[in-house]
Amino acid sequence: MLEIAPQKRTAHLSAAQTIMVGFICMIFVGALLLNLPIASKSGESVGFINALFTATSANCVTGLVVVNTMAHWTLFGKAVILILIQIGALGFMTLITAAMILVRRNISLRSRQTIQTSFNQDNIGGMVRLVKRVVLITITFEAAGAILLGLFFWASGTMSLPRALGQGVFHAVSAFCNAGFDNIGAESLISLQKNVPINFIIMTLIVSGGIGFNVWTEIVRMIKNKDKRSLRFRLRRLSLHSKIVFTMTGILIFGGALFFLIIEWSNPHTLGEMPVWEKLQASLFQSVTLRTAGFNTIPQDGLTEISQFVSCALMLIGGSPSGTAGGIKTVTLGIIAISMVSVIRGRNKLEAFGRSLPLDLLQKALSVASIMIIVVFVSATLLHFTELDNPYPHTFLDLFFETCSAAGTVGVTTGITPHLSDAGKIVLIFCMYIGRLSPITVVVALNKKLRAGDDSIGLPEERVTIG
Repeated sequence: MLEIAPQKRTAHLSAAQTIMVGFICMIFVGALLLNLPIASKSGESVGFINALFTATSANCVTGLVVVNTMAHWTLFGKAVILILIQIGALGFMTLITAAMILVRRNISLRSRQTIQTSFNQDNIGGMVRLVKRVVLITITFEAAGAILLGLFFWASGTMSLPRALGQGVFHAVSAFCNAGFDNIGAESLISLQKNVPINFIIMTLIVSGGIGFNVWTEIVRMIKNKDKRSLRFRLRRLSLHSKIVFTMTGILIFGGALFFLIIEWSNPHTLGEMPVWEKLQASLFQSVTLRTAGFNTIPQDGLTEISQFVSCALMLIGGSPSGTAGGIKTVTLGIIAISMVSVIRGRNKLEAFGRSLPLDLLQKALSVASIMIIVVFVSATLLHFTELDNPYPHTFLDLFFETCSAAGTVGVTTGITPHLSDAGKIVLIFCMYIGRLSPITVVVALNKKLRAGDDSIGLPEERVTIG
């Protein structure tokens, strides 16, 4: 009697799993390249843990460094870092798809699903068009930023034109991708604290990359329509998503700047010795860079404890969805804030800007925020134990600040990063990796469960006491 062999099932990675594995592969390839002696100016390997930390920080667009970028890495090493930043910000599937478009190859359904997950889109339609817009927007901002920064670096009289343009390219990509890697020196952009054009160009790039490609796509579409009606009318026609992004971004940036201006006004270690206009500029830059960029024009270890604590909160919030920034995202915070206002007003619906929002969005927002908070507190606790015998002077707030910077993919530090133990570096590596991916993987997983549960038989409902 013939036996029919059972058919083998081919295991396929889901879109979220593809993204996770893709990031792991990019990080390890980057680590192997940065571990090569050719990547270090000394001609000696930096050590695999340090290479892995740097590759993770670059690919997860964080900006925390264990060695000084300018002083340690060769041109080869810096090129590897810059490529990791660019791929990490846009996603490897975006760049692969863009290459396939150039050679006129068909884009598979699986690739479209991965792109959909990468940019957290609701519908799979229009993914190729989205990739084209993302690449075009990125090239436009980075090219304009590179030229402007290069010219102002050259105008400062400290470097030749070719070197200035090279610095412009590096910092434009790093700023737009919200990575925070700098090639200036050991103190980030503190030496450029008084350079108004460079400060504002970098802030513009940070915010532009952080508000999300969805918003930019909508703005481009609005400009192309050539609507002759008033700007106020056209702004009212923006989607609810864009309205929440602009509202929360404005509140966080200008609210944060005002907070730092007031609290740090007389602090001699930060704003105290500056004239008024420099204080205004530095306060605004501090608030903007905490959108997950990682540059700084004032020493972070000089901040007061309350400023460091508020910085932690701003770092965890981060930028906006479908952009180059990390964190729990502005829209997540906006949904939670809308829910709070609804409860205070005694309403059982989420309402904002004349629209109502489905309650499942609140579930997702609370889940993303809760997971991020759990990751931070667990990681900070682990970091406390790994650094008990660390001779570098530090407090638990320094470790908490470091953890928030890693999980929010920000990159600012009070100075402890290069002095961490190998175990501490591994903790932050996981923080950076989870911080870059959780807004994608967690929401997608929740989406699937919620959709699957819509058609299932519900369990008996029972109320519990809150508050």
